[in-house]
Amino acid sequence: MRHPLLLTAIAALAMLSSCGGSSSDTATTPDSAGLADEVIDKVAESPAVVAIKADGEIPPADGKLVVLDFNATWCGPCRQFAPNFESVADKYRGQASFYSIDVDQNPRLAAQFNVQSIPTVVYIQPDGTTSSTTGYMDAAAFDTAVSARLK
Repeated sequence: MRHPLLLTAIAALAMLSSCGGSSSDTATTPDSAGLADEVIDKVAESPAVVAIKADGEIPPADGKLVVLDFNATWCGPCRQFAPNFESVADKYRGQASFYSIDVDQNPRLAAQFNVQSIPTVVYIQPDGTTSSTTGYMDAAAFDTAVSARLK
């Protein structure tokens, strides 16, 4: 018989990484419901983060860094990361454009950026170069990731 506390601890550890994979940082060149609804509402209210609607397009970059948060309403680490994404977006408003993309509503965009697990953040430089991070990041780690890419 399995101990319920052990099962709870295992489930908590699984939620802290990512939905579908491990945490990583990659680079390329140019070539549930109640909490989930709360997170979606907060994103919709935040002027620093734009939610891409179903089958939407990413607007032109206008010479700025573009930061894409690929997530899903059912993903625990995504829900935990959402407030960190918003706070960093508020801090760098005007220096970068921040977009939230639900992979269930936007499978074409997820495939375009080769999103294999969530949360995944894709950073698009003004020259078209992309890099990405996968897995939950606290606000300080995400701030550092954005700051490094703004230089």
